[in-house]
Amino acid sequence: MTLLRGALAAPPRTLVDVLRRTAADHPDEPALDNGAQVLTYEEFLEAAEEVADDLRAAGIGPGDHVGVRIRSGTVDLYVAIAGILLAGAAYVPVDADDPDERARTVFGEAGVAAVLSDDLELTVRRPRPARTDDDGPSASDTAWVIFTSGSTGAPKGVAVSH
Repeated sequence: MTLLRGALAAPPRTLVDVLRRTAADHPDEPALDNGAQVLTYEEFLEAAEEVADDLRAAGIGPGDHVGVRIRSGTVDLYVAIAGILLAGAAYVPVDADDPDERARTVFGEAGVAAVLSDDLELTVRRPRPARTDDDGPSASDTAWVIFTSGSTGAPKGVAVSH
């Protein structure tokens, strides 16, 4: 017996689509709670949009990679990731506790255009004219690039789409 349920599947969506829809449907519900700070979906989306605006002003958008090196467990970490996605770029995480050499290697291999660090500090590596497009990503665009040590011990990037 063959079950063909493809027609019942939801249309392709991006992480940005999911975030915006959830914020529209549940603006006052908690989105982030790290034990010290709580953001509603509306607040979370607003904070992430500010990061996206800063990235666009720096010329960063679809097709770009942005490094993230922010302490784990902070609200800023999730705001940064969402802001990068809202700008249409992909994020490249490196744990804040990892050695600086790993961050240099990973960010270099990924060709990051900028890096977001603690307190949402933006360091632009390749200045470009501001972007005015706000199309956001498509489902086939890269959302993040995760680096593993690989079998050789050298970091290898794996791109993951929306």
